[in-house]
Amino acid sequence: MDPPPLGPPLMEELVEEVLLRVPPDDPATLVRAAVGCKRWCRLISGATFRRRFRELHPAAPMLGFLYARRSGTDFVPASSFRPPHAFREDWNAIDARHGRVLATALESFSPTGTRFIVWDPVTDGAQSLPILEFRPYSWGAAVLCATAGCDHLDCRGGPFLVVVVVTDVSQMRTSAYEYSSDQGTWSEPITVQHPNDWIMIRLHAHVGNALYFNYGLMILKYELGKRELAFIDLPSEFHARHIVLMQAEDGGLGFATIQESKLSLWSREAGADGYAGWAQQRVIDLDKLLPVSDCNISVSPYVYAARPPYVVAVADSVGVIFIGKDDGLFTVHLNSGRAERIVVESNSNFKVVPYVSSCTPALDMASTGDEGPKVDASSASQT
Repeated sequence: MDPPPLGPPLMEELVEEVLLRVPPDDPATLVRAAVGCKRWCRLISGATFRRRFRELHPAAPMLGFLYARRSGTDFVPASSFRPPHAFREDWNAIDARHGRVLATALESFSPTGTRFIVWDPVTDGAQSLPILEFRPYSWGAAVLCATAGCDHLDCRGGPFLVVVVVTDVSQMRTSAYEYSSDQGTWSEPITVQHPNDWIMIRLHAHVGNALYFNYGLMILKYELGKRELAFIDLPSEFHARHIVLMQAEDGGLGFATIQESKLSLWSREAGADGYAGWAQQRVIDLDKLLPVSDCNISVSPYVYAARPPYVVAVADSVGVIFIGKDDGLFTVHLNSGRAERIVVESNSNFKVVPYVSSCTPALDMASTGDEGPKVDASSASQT
C-alpha cells in the first residue's frame, strides 16, 4: 500500500517567521534546520533573513568566554555555539569585543616586545599583527571595531583597531600605541607622565568613545579619535586591583567590586558643581545567591591582591559578572538575579575574557543534485 501523499510545504513566509524567533544564543538550531532542508538552507543563507534576524535580536548574546590555561586559551561555551578550534595552544587571550578576540602569541613574548593576534571564533579567521616593540611589564590592550557609526551586529569582517597602553615605571611615563587594520601598521606612541603605578593587563572597559584601564589608585582613560591620555581618580577606599571596570547601567563608566560578601556596583556621575564623582548604584547580597567564603577581601589600597571572592570579569552588555571563589568560578546574572557555577579547571587566579557576539550561520549554497546543502567550517562548528 502506497504511503499517503505529503501535505503541501509550509509557506516560506511562515517558515521564516518561525526561524527568526530562534534565540540568538542557539545558532546550532539554525544550522540543523538548514542542513535538513535545501529550501530552508536557501532561506537562512539569504541576506534578507540575516538582516531581519539581526534587527529582531539587536542585543548580542554571550556565546562563551575565553579561559586561560597554562598551555594556552580555551573557549568555554555558554550557548550552542562551538568554534572550529576551541583550544588555542600558546595563545593568551587579552580582550574580546565586536566579534573579535585579541590574544598574544606566548612564543613571541620577550622583554622587548610581543606579537598580537586578532581572531574571529565564528569564522576561525586569525590575523597576526606586526610585532610591537615595548617592555611588556605593565601594560594593557583592547580590540574594537573601527567603523564609525557601526551597530556591531555583523561587523566582524570590517576594519578594526588595537590599542596598547604601556607604563615604563623607571621613566614614570605611560604611552599608547594604536594599530589600524586599514593601515596595517602601529602608530607612533603618545606619552604622558604618570605616578609610579601599574596597569592591570585584562581589566578595562569601552564606554562611549574611550577605553578605560585599571591603573593602581586611578583609572587610565584613552580617548579614541583624539588619541589623548588622562587619569581619573578612584574613590579613596578602592584600589584598581580590587575592581573590574564596566559600562554602568546608566551607560557611563562604572566598576564592580565585592565588599564583605556583597557585590557592589558603582558609576561615575556629574555632580551639582559640574565635577564628576563616584556613587554606589546597586548592592547585591551574595549570601543569598552563592556560598561566600570566609576570606572576604579588603579593599585597602595596601593589599596587593584580592583574595576570593572577587570579581574576575564583567560582560556588561548582557549583565553577567564572573566571580572567583576558593571553590570555583561563578556567574551572577544582574537581570534575573540568578547565579551559576561554571565547571572549569580549578584556579586560584581565574583569567576570563567574555565573548559577546552575534552569530548567524554562514552556509555554503554551492550544493547540487541530491547532495543536500553543504555547511562551511564556521557553520558546522555550531552544531
